[in-house]
Amino acid sequence: MEIPTSENANAPQLQHRSLIEERVRALYNGIPLSIGVTLILDLLLTLSHWNIIGQGDLILWNIFMMCAMVLRTVNWFFWRNTESNFSPRYWLTTFRIGALLGGLMWGSASYFMFASFNTTYQALLAFTLAGVASGSLTTLAIDKLSAVGFVTLAIVPLSLRLHAEQGQIAVSMSIMVALFIVFVLSASARARQQLENSFAQNARLIEWGNDRLQQQQMSKIVSQTQTLFIAANDDNKTFEHLLENVVKLTGSQFGFIGEVKYSEEQDPYLNMIAMTNIAWDKASRAAYNNYKTQGMKFSNLNTLFGAALTSGKPIISNNPASDMRAGGTPKGHPPITAFVGIPIFNNGQQVAMLGLANKETGYTEAHIENLKPVTSLISQFMIAIAHRRQHVIDEENIKRQAKHTQAILDGAFDGIITLNESGIITSFNHAAEVIFGYRANQIIGSSLLKLLPKYARNQNEQNPIKNISEILDVGQEMVGLRKNGKEFEMELALSAIQGEVDIAYVGVIRDISDRKHTDKLKNEFIATVSHELRTPLTSISASLAIIESGSLGTLPDKISNLIQIAKQNSIRLQNLINDLLDMDKLLSNKIEFDYKNFDAVTLVEKSIAANQYIADKHNVRFQISSAEEKCHIYADEARTQQVLTHLLSNAAKFSHPHSNVDLSISKTSNLVKILVTDYGTGIAPEFKPNIFRSFTQADSSSSRQKDGSGIGLTISKELIEKMGGKIGFTSNLGQGSSFYFELPIAH
Repeated sequence: MEIPTSENANAPQLQHRSLIEERVRALYNGIPLSIGVTLILDLLLTLSHWNIIGQGDLILWNIFMMCAMVLRTVNWFFWRNTESNFSPRYWLTTFRIGALLGGLMWGSASYFMFASFNTTYQALLAFTLAGVASGSLTTLAIDKLSAVGFVTLAIVPLSLRLHAEQGQIAVSMSIMVALFIVFVLSASARARQQLENSFAQNARLIEWGNDRLQQQQMSKIVSQTQTLFIAANDDNKTFEHLLENVVKLTGSQFGFIGEVKYSEEQDPYLNMIAMTNIAWDKASRAAYNNYKTQGMKFSNLNTLFGAALTSGKPIISNNPASDMRAGGTPKGHPPITAFVGIPIFNNGQQVAMLGLANKETGYTEAHIENLKPVTSLISQFMIAIAHRRQHVIDEENIKRQAKHTQAILDGAFDGIITLNESGIITSFNHAAEVIFGYRANQIIGSSLLKLLPKYARNQNEQNPIKNISEILDVGQEMVGLRKNGKEFEMELALSAIQGEVDIAYVGVIRDISDRKHTDKLKNEFIATVSHELRTPLTSISASLAIIESGSLGTLPDKISNLIQIAKQNSIRLQNLINDLLDMDKLLSNKIEFDYKNFDAVTLVEKSIAANQYIADKHNVRFQISSAEEKCHIYADEARTQQVLTHLLSNAAKFSHPHSNVDLSISKTSNLVKILVTDYGTGIAPEFKPNIFRSFTQADSSSSRQKDGSGIGLTISKELIEKMGGKIGFTSNLGQGSSFYFELPIAH
């Protein structure tokens, strides 16, 4: 625990002495009384024995007594004036020597003043010495060695003399000596215990007070530093203010706060963010000034702070001169007499270090514990600084990404616009400018409805986002309006981006007027060709049927086979024309449906029978593997059979010879599902997204082995979806495919 002093804090002072200091103070404070009483007793004893024993012995004894008293007086005088210059143990030792010397002088009275021929004076001497011993307990009891030594030296010599002279009071005197020594030990123990209890209570009070002062001072430093960190927005100034206060609070001379960083080789080093000004010569002043402007880093790990940095544990060294971990100091640097380095962590990662040096009394583990609020504060600051730095990096990345995105948008062929929650245009790329004829600054801030003709807008324009939601959808084809008033067909894909507080919209616009015109010409061409081919093809098919029937006579086998091949190909060509006509109707939305209830199982059986020639051609077998009862569908039966024919044809074409094509019929509460499964080659993963696109085949080369137009699945998808159903598939390459469609159940 560090106590603030007048030199290092403005807080009130609370100081306490150690137990040995209290004992020394109590002992030395009793010396004047002890010397005064000794003089009185010496005088009385001298006067009483002046005419009884030899006067020369009395004078010699008094000389010895005076010498002992003078020495004790001098010791007391020096203690009063130079107490702080020597340790408490030194003063205790000198006091004990004086006490033992005093006891020896009193004990020598048995030699100089013993009246061999007069028991009265022997008793007087005995009781006087006993009184001296008992009286000395008032000042000596708190130090057992002084008390026992004094009593022993004062009384034991007389007791031995009485035994040697076989005096009448020898036995009683011996008993008295023994009792005195016991009393001395008991009194000394009680006095010492009382002193220690009093000292402990006083120390607790002072320590509590110091803890409170320390906490108040620490809280004040933390609060001031936090305020400065928020208000000043100057990290170095904040850390320098914190370091200055911590150095004062701990009574240190030097200190630093360093951020832990890592080199390219992942070696840690300290980058100073606050450092005490300890410039001692021209070179060091220049180095310090350079630190103030450009910073300073320390990468030498063969130092005390390096030991803390590499070990990740606090380092305390109160004798750096002989510490093997210390790497020395630069020439002319003030000597380091004590050092503590405290690593600071955040989520297990070392982020900073606090270093303090040259506290007079050295550092202890208690200092590390007491500095935890400061190290926690530094850790929080490092987190905040890291967030600031990351924020700056993120802002730069956002700006860079925005420029990159804008460059991509400007280079895109499709028009890209963004809308806010109210449907107001917030960005307009270059392609959009080309499509609509507006410059970005002319249209940004306007409603999207400005780009649509009036008949496409809702009459209520007070809530444009509602109108946009009603007329736009992902990939919807609609009519756009250019700046010059011309209308054109466009495709707009609008997607919503959910922000933290609002919604934004991104629209991708493509001018499809040319494509629509091309598609129209293509569809018209297909429709015209299909109609033109259908009439002669019907006549050809009818003629071939008449010839095949034998009504014109029996044909040779070779001619009959050729007629059959011609008929099959005419049927195939007729189906192709029908598919093309169906596609035309589907695209122009002119197809009509005859909805009715029909049995799914019966439909499947009819389809298998009607397409048996396909199974025979590819050498496969159509079979119903499972079927639930009472599976009635509400849809167009002919169109449903057309879809099933396409699925059976595909399954047969891609099945292995002599394999089966399984059909299953199942139902739920709302739908009837028909599944066609083959065990052929399967569909490659890269072709799966295009499986329902028009005129596409897995093998589209001119040398492909599988025939077909590539529109059967497209027609099937359109028919099923227009009848309110759903179509799909699953496939594994090399294991076969399963195509299914679901149609509403008939209730």
